[in-house]
Amino acid sequence: MSTAPEPITPAPAGNPQPPGTPPPAAPPAPPAPPTPAAPPAPAPPPAGGTDDPPLGPEGEKALAEWKKRAKDAEALSRTQASELQTFRDRDKTEAEKQADALKAATERADKATQLAVSSKVEALAAGRFADPLDAVEALRSGSFLTEAGAVDADAITAALDDLLTRKPHWAATAPGPSTPRPDPSQGPRPGGTAGGIDDQIAAAKAKGDWRTVLSLENSKLANAKN
Repeated sequence: MSTAPEPITPAPAGNPQPPGTPPPAAPPAPPAPPTPAAPPAPAPPPAGGTDDPPLGPEGEKALAEWKKRAKDAEALSRTQASELQTFRDRDKTEAEKQADALKAATERADKATQLAVSSKVEALAAGRFADPLDAVEALRSGSFLTEAGAVDADAITAALDDLLTRKPHWAATAPGPSTPRPDPSQGPRPGGTAGGIDDQIAAAKAKGDWRTVLSLENSKLANAKN
């Protein structure tokens, strides 16, 4: 008869330790990785808060010179602006003076034209109107000038005809002027007597008789043109 095989006992894992041997010590822990060093602090920026490198003595000298020139240029600009404004004010004043002179000349020309037209109206109305000054007042707002600027007698005559048609009671009842016309030859002359047209005008103004003043002024202007 065959003998049963003995059971096989598995061998322990690893190297078998003899009896009474202490267990091996635990392996040491791996060393910690080194802590990285902190980066160095950046150097403070130069004066002015910029990141530009220092200018150095030559750069600082050039910067100071540039600042001086910029300051001088700014002062010069302000001075030139002030002088320019002064010139503008002066030119404006001259322009205003010229405008005032032109306005005064225009007013004088308009007044002379009005006197010339009124004188012509009075002359043409004499003998047709009981009071020629009524015609002068009625036609004062009209424009009786030719394209060349002369008094238009034909236009005045037509206006007088129309005026008599609308106001027949203004017509003269007898031929000839109803009021005596002043005689400029009566004016004061060397060795002569007073009582000329200028005195008559002054007397009429003193009395407030403006219609007579207008008539005398028109006559004076008409005789001055002749």
